[in-house]
Amino acid sequence: MHSSILRLFLVFFVMLSVYEISAQTTAEYNKQAKTAYDKSDYDGVINAATLSLNVSLNGEAYWWRALGYKYKKNYILAISDITKAISYYSGTKSSLANLYSLRADMRFEMKNHDEAIDDYEMALSYDVSDKKKVYKNLIKSYEAVSDHGAAIPYYDELLKVETNTTIQSELFYGRAIAKSQYTDYTLKDIISDINKAIEKNRQNSDALFIRGSWYVDEKKYELAKADFSEVIRILEGKSKTKEDTIRLGTCYLVQGSIFHDAKDYEQAKQYYQKVLRYDPNNGTVYWNMGRLKSVIDKNYEGASTDYRTAIKFLHEKSDRAKCYIDLYLHERAFLRFNKAMEAIDGAIAIYPNNGSYYWDKGYLYKIKKENSEALKSYNKALSLGIGDSSRRAALYLERGQLKLSINDAQGALSDIQNSIALWPSYENYKTLGDVFKTGMKQMDLAEGNYQKAMRYTISGVQNQDTSSNYAYAAAAMGDKRTAERFIKKMIIDASSKVGALANEYHNAACIYATLGNTVKALEYLELSLQVGYSDFEHMLHDADLESLYKLPEYKNLLVKYRVPTPIY
Repeated sequence: MHSSILRLFLVFFVMLSVYEISAQTTAEYNKQAKTAYDKSDYDGVINAATLSLNVSLNGEAYWWRALGYKYKKNYILAISDITKAISYYSGTKSSLANLYSLRADMRFEMKNHDEAIDDYEMALSYDVSDKKKVYKNLIKSYEAVSDHGAAIPYYDELLKVETNTTIQSELFYGRAIAKSQYTDYTLKDIISDINKAIEKNRQNSDALFIRGSWYVDEKKYELAKADFSEVIRILEGKSKTKEDTIRLGTCYLVQGSIFHDAKDYEQAKQYYQKVLRYDPNNGTVYWNMGRLKSVIDKNYEGASTDYRTAIKFLHEKSDRAKCYIDLYLHERAFLRFNKAMEAIDGAIAIYPNNGSYYWDKGYLYKIKKENSEALKSYNKALSLGIGDSSRRAALYLERGQLKLSINDAQGALSDIQNSIALWPSYENYKTLGDVFKTGMKQMDLAEGNYQKAMRYTISGVQNQDTSSNYAYAAAAMGDKRTAERFIKKMIIDASSKVGALANEYHNAACIYATLGNTVKALEYLELSLQVGYSDFEHMLHDADLESLYKLPEYKNLLVKYRVPTPIY
């Protein structure tokens, strides 16, 4: 009996000793985990916490191990341990707040924003202590999932507690951007926040840039220039990120465009050149420089080179096509019709179903006297469709004029009637009169349509019109007296208008040519060239002047005034 009692006593003693050792070891291991954590020994944290859990499962060890995993960036295991730890602290608000915040941080780092949002919201519900961090990460998470409306209240909360004016400026700017993505806010609300951002920090280049862009949209160009100048001043004086260089290039581009629109072309060029320091492949800059060199500098080679460079760098198909059209118009203006054909073909290659491009191509074939090809292009344009009724009317008119020139009077009649049905105007009634006069020899019908054309030119309470159109129609009717009276009046009126006289002298030359007065036609043609008429493309292909083209006097004028030779 004594030996049995002794054995039971020994078993009881060993069990008691093991229990006491176990309780002490769990606490000790957790203490070791804390010591390792304080020394940033995260492998030590994980080992100590794991030993603690091997002895006995407990919330503190899960928490310590989660921290170890977190700093080792093993977020999946960390989240698993935090989730287990949460179950041990169901009655402790402060612990739950910290645990949910910790798990949210790791989900945030993993860009698992939806679950991070849920955890941050839970942390706030338990009154987490570091609310600033939670608000900031909630803003980032909501914006990451494009729920900008949900981010706005957290901007509001941060602005209540933030005292640093630079950070306040960033918050006002961030809230403005969030509001711009959320339909409940007006432009006035957004700009109000942008203004506050700038008030808090005049060095906030982001806010200045946004406000400057808004001023451009509102056509408040002086205010836009001021804001963009500030952005340039701020960014030029610091080391630049990639975003900074893009923004600088944009500022210089917008400044250049403002000066361009204001016709300050030299300033515009200077700003465009500065853009290329930061963005040497900026297609828009080359495009704008091409326009300036073509229209203002009359620099054929420079403009052609810039347009072609722009096409190479422009990213949007629509922009490339528009640039091809500008190049097409440039080549036409300098009478390089072969190059103009290449340009319009470039536009067609981008948008092969654009009827307007085939219309432009048809025009080139018409002036090259390739009439069958011109008709094919016009037909293609109409089959693909042309914008509004006024433009379709203009295309029918142009095709009808071509048909009349190749003696297809019936085809011309049909086209001009279609043009009038779509958009009655002086031009199509005048051409209809020409169809009846020259194509069908029906003078009564011709005169009736010339009279209708005249009515489209009448203006003013006295039913008098000083425009050249009236004189054209009178000349077509053979009314020399009325035509000459209006020629004199339109030239007197034009003499007081800048740049108008050259065009009216040209019109006078055309009207006299229609009347058969070659001497007067040549006289007024020379007067137009003397005062700066430069639309040589029109002058060299004007049907009204065809009677002059073979005359030596006409050819002498071309040489005398250095009219360029067309290249077809």
